Amino acid sequence: MRWFFHTDYRSFYLLNVTQFLGALNDNIFKLLVIYFLINIEGPASANTILSLAGAIFVIPFLLFSAGAGVLADRISKRTIIVFAKILELLIMVFGLAAVYFESHIGTYTALFFMAAQSALFGPSKYGVIPELVESKMVSKANASMTSLTYLAIILGTFLASFIVDITDKNFILEAIFCVLIAVAGLVASLGIGRTAPQNSPKKINPFFLYEIYDTLRMSWQIPHLLPAIFGTSFFLFCGAFTQLNIIPFAMQSLNLSEVGGGYLFLSTAVGIAIGAVLAGQLSKDKVEPGLSCIAGFFLALFLMALHLTSSSLIMTIIWLGLLGMFGGAYLIPFDAFIQVHSPDEKRGQVIATANFCSFLGVLMAAFCLYFISEELGFSASSGFFLMGIFAFFINLIMAGRLSSLFFPFFVKKILKRFRRLILTSPIPPLSTLVVLQSNSWWDAILLSSCLPNLKILLPDAYFKKFPWVNGFIDSIRIVPPELRERRALRKLFDQIEKFQAKNNSVCLFLHRRTDSREMIEMYKKAFVKMNYSIAFVHGKKERISKRFLFFKWYQKQIALNFSKEA
Repeated sequence: MRWFFHTDYRSFYLLNVTQFLGALNDNIFKLLVIYFLINIEGPASANTILSLAGAIFVIPFLLFSAGAGVLADRISKRTIIVFAKILELLIMVFGLAAVYFESHIGTYTALFFMAAQSALFGPSKYGVIPELVESKMVSKANASMTSLTYLAIILGTFLASFIVDITDKNFILEAIFCVLIAVAGLVASLGIGRTAPQNSPKKINPFFLYEIYDTLRMSWQIPHLLPAIFGTSFFLFCGAFTQLNIIPFAMQSLNLSEVGGGYLFLSTAVGIAIGAVLAGQLSKDKVEPGLSCIAGFFLALFLMALHLTSSSLIMTIIWLGLLGMFGGAYLIPFDAFIQVHSPDEKRGQVIATANFCSFLGVLMAAFCLYFISEELGFSASSGFFLMGIFAFFINLIMAGRLSSLFFPFFVKKILKRFRRLILTSPIPPLSTLVVLQSNSWWDAILLSSCLPNLKILLPDAYFKKFPWVNGFIDSIRIVPPELRERRALRKLFDQIEKFQAKNNSVCLFLHRRTDSREMIEMYKKAFVKMNYSIAFVHGKKERISKRFLFFKWYQKQIALNFSKEA
């Protein structure tokens, strides 16, 4: 974390402080409203107040996220951040007045305005990160911001209850405390360095759903951006489901009170903060969505583990902490990827769309909880198990869609511990074609560590052994099985040309029983008029041409040699 103390990042430090104080205020004020209304209307109204407050808090994010994204692309994000903090101060003063006069409508209105202010703040606070730090530091910057955000959630949850307790339910004093936090947040935001506006010509469309659709359609054109948006949404979906389901789980399986169940979620929040920091360290100077794919499988595992050890309080705390830790590791690469790979002039709109989808996920989590518990009649423990199964299949699809990012990360961090690839020459240029003869899938995947943007072409006859792959694994494509036919070869070359036009390397994955000499002669003739660098992977080293690459295979080791002129 040495970079975190670098003087050039002063604006980012102040952005972190601003975000921390905003998240702290959000959580304190939201619980203040809930406690205040329950104190007035009585405990019998608790469920109604919780449901209504939750809906009021989510709706502004759905209504205003798209417009906030457009604004972030039109004017300076720093200007929006300062304006949002001024609004926060005014809203907290309004909330103080509503508490003083014991106005139900006033407190609900203040909660709505606070959420609307957060919706305005969201696209700019994340979109400005690439403008304040270097690209290689974006993952670590997101990690620090996310960890501090969840630290604010933990501290806010504690302070909201603590202040009410020590002041004997003096809600006015707590509201004054919220005003003071808003003042501190405004002062911190004024120190953020000025950023240039992107001057996007886009205008706010009152039909915000069309704006969301238009942004998602644009994101589909950028490789892996749409899956990253879906990934952030799925994280919030799982997080919201866990937070909602943990209270009935604690009451049914652990015989705790509803308050005790609420405190259990703190272990998840602590885990998320730790996982966010670890994700930043593992990513180093890169954005690594492959880490998210691996973390997603652990999320599914720990959700199911909650059901299997549902009667143990200690194991529940451990599983919730691990669930949060891998959740933080799951979220950070996706957030960083969205910020880095979104077009500069549309970054705010993309982040706003991600926010919209995320809070739509929160609503879906509430619906799923109701459906599982009320309609299907499952216990809260079984609900976690069903969600774990669902998360596993969703992550299987996500890993497939992101396979060209997942495989290289998997090879570097895991597979290389069991199978080694030794490079004895420079890495081949872009658009290399590798003809791989092997019975092992690991050999093909291992190539992704040295060949950029690798696509694997699999003959149809061999593919029948792996029918589940197509549709899940984005990097694998089926090609005609009879490759000696001119027509089939032409179709294959057309497919290769499409990939190479996009700077992809290609691996043709053939069965080892295929005759090496015959394949070599066929491809020499076929590619004589094409400007390809071709690599043949086979059992014996053979000299073919000065422009060909050779791979020599050992039992658990691959040596890469470059053929030179005789």
